This record gives sequence, structure tokens and C-alpha cells, in this order.
Amino acid sequence: MQTFTRILLFLLLLFASGAGQAFFVSASTSTSSEGQPVTQVALSLIYLILFVIIMKKYRKTALFFIQKEKWTLIICLWALASTVWSAGPGGTLRHALALVGTSIAGLYIGMRYEPKQQLKMFALVIGLGAIASLAAGLLLPGVGFTPDGSWQGVYHLKNALGRMMALGVLCLGIQILDQRRHRVVRVGMFLLCCGLLFLSQSATAVVVTFLMLAMLPFRKFLYLRVRPLIILATVVALFAATAGFWLFENSDKLFLALGRSSSLTGRIPLWGYVVNEIAARPLLGYGFTAFWTSWEGERVSDAVNWEAAVPHAHNGFLEIWLGLGIIGLVFLLMSFWSNLRIGIRVAKRRPALDQSWPLLFLAFTVFYNFTETSFLGSNSLLWMAYVANSFWLIRTVEEEKYASELNEELEPAYSA
Repeated sequence: MQTFTRILLFLLLLFASGAGQAFFVSASTSTSSEGQPVTQVALSLIYLILFVIIMKKYRKTALFFIQKEKWTLIICLWALASTVWSAGPGGTLRHALALVGTSIAGLYIGMRYEPKQQLKMFALVIGLGAIASLAAGLLLPGVGFTPDGSWQGVYHLKNALGRMMALGVLCLGIQILDQRRHRVVRVGMFLLCCGLLFLSQSATAVVVTFLMLAMLPFRKFLYLRVRPLIILATVVALFAATAGFWLFENSDKLFLALGRSSSLTGRIPLWGYVVNEIAARPLLGYGFTAFWTSWEGERVSDAVNWEAAVPHAHNGFLEIWLGLGIIGLVFLLMSFWSNLRIGIRVAKRRPALDQSWPLLFLAFTVFYNFTETSFLGSNSLLWMAYVANSFWLIRTVEEEKYASELNEELEPAYSA
């Protein structure tokens, strides 16, 4: 049974990472989830199997954790409820149900696997995707490259490749620093992910990767006492403000050097249109994932005049506000705050680097969503990992209080 479940999880993570999408999705398709009934049916079946396993073997523990980590449930229910006022109720219901399934998978991973095991699974899936992407680029250029010459590997478009390689660099970087075993292999995969990251030409992925790698040495500052930590945070904030002002003043020269426009490749005008549309439905939004298939979304796409239809707001916070309103955005921010608060507490008590994985992944998620969108992704590895970390943090805190009661039911997880 354990072998079957591990194979099932591996297939789920592989599908959720987007690996293989380049073989099935045309370059003109705006998102990789369109027109793939076979993939959707396979994912739905896996979610159903995991739900049955949870209800059969871990029902008591799962219900306990869901009650304690209430924000994931609230967000899923709010996404489902948005079907009522959605601009596209059919699409909203379908994506909201997929979000529930993705969250169920995250719950299972968070209950059963420690951060070290999670990192191993994610690194394996992304590593295989990296090897396949290198092979596709070298041997199958019709698949490995987009029509404009960008390297996409086995993923759909360059940003998807960049996103997965950025996450792979973070996972492998933590493993290299934290574990000596198989270090040579991991360094090789780390370098491969770095190479594909740059080949993808995804500016967001490159910047986020640099930020995350720069954060790793500063983890030790979590062990400072409150007063020194406040002083350090103040100094860092002043430095960041100064650097931000300099970047703002020299943005045109900087973007020119990077081969980018100062409008962030059209994102700033897009955000202006998105904010105007948000103002029309600020409280409830247009329904989960419904905006870009509505006539309002088509109007924004026409206004920005990109080569292809705009798939999302290119800002995770604005995208959630569009779909779920300010109420949904507040629910998500409360979930972030809960994970940040508990993540810092856990990282302070546990010196092993892998125990900071939930905290580091939270930072990765927030950084990435400033110019891209990955929040509340249906069938998304990133949302699955976020939910898994949320439940693992709650599990860690609660097990200290109710160790004997919970460990009796979850004992097989530690030997998995």
C-alpha cells in the first residue's frame, strides 16, 4: 500500500509541476490547463484516491488539523461560494473543485511527510523535469523552444520552466547545505537547474532565485533576541529603502541593460487596467478564475494589446482580488500571517535547515507573486506545497501538545 501511494504521489507531483505540457499544449494556448481532459481526469482520480485514504486511515487526525489550520478550508469554501456571483460559473466551479482536490493532496503530504522528505520529493520531480527539458531543447527543438526562440523544455512557455527551475534551485540548495549524502549529484542538478533558469529568460524567476539564495545565510539571525533582531530589521529596512529609491531613479538604465522595458514588459499598464476593473467589484470579485474569460477580461486584453490573450494579472495579489474580492484576499493574507508566525517559531526551535523550508517557501511564494501569479493554483505544485507546509506547521505545534494521541494514528508516516 505504501509503495502504491508513493507512486501515486510521484505521478501527482509530476503532473502538478507541469512537466510534459509542451507535448500537448500549443504555443498559442494561454494556459496549460486548457483542453486536456485526460490530464484533468487523471488528477481528479488521484485526488479521489487520496481523499479515500485520508478518510479511511487518517480521518480523525485530518479533521483535527483542518479545524486548527482553518484558513485553507475557508479559502476553498470561499472559492466554491464565488460560483454564485461568478462571471463564468461553470469555469469557476470546475477550477474551485480542482483547488479543493489540490488542497486535499497538500493536506496528505503535510500530515505524512517531514520537510526533509518533501524537499526530496520536490527535488526529484523537478530534477527529472530539468533533465527532460535539457533533452527536449537539444533533441526536440520543436517542443523545447517556443516560436519566439525561448527555451521552455517540457513545460508550457518559458515562465513555467523558469518557475520550476527557480523552485528546484531552492530545494536543491537547501539539500546541499543541509545534507552531505549524494551532495555531488545534487550539486550537478543544482547547476543544471541554474543553467535552464537562465536559458528560460524568465526575469521574475531569476530575480526571485537570487533573493532566495541571498536569504539563506540570514536564517541564523532568527536566533537573535528580540532587541537585536529589531535593530537588524531596522538596518535592513533602511538599506532596502535606499536601494529601492536608487533603483527607482535609475530604472530606465537598469531595464535597458537587462533588455527589458521600464513597464516590466507591459505589466504596469496591465495593472492599471486591472485596478480599474477591481474597483467595479471590490468586495466579492468576478468569481474564482472567471475574470479573464469574461467580457471585462477580454476588454483588458484588447486594451493592453499583447500578442496573445492575457492569462492572468501577472500579480498574485491583484489576481486574487479580481477573482475573490477583498474578502478572499484577506483570507489569503491571514493564512500567510499564520504560516509566517508559526514558521519563525519552528525555525527558532529547530536548527536543521530543512525545518525552515515552510518559512523559505512562504518567502518564495510572496516574492514570485509580485510579477507573476501562482496563488490558489488549481492542480498546481506550488499551491500543493503551500498547503502541505501550512498543515505541517500546525501538526508540529499540535504534536507537542497531543503527542501520544496523534502519534498513535500517524506512526506509519515517520517510517515512510
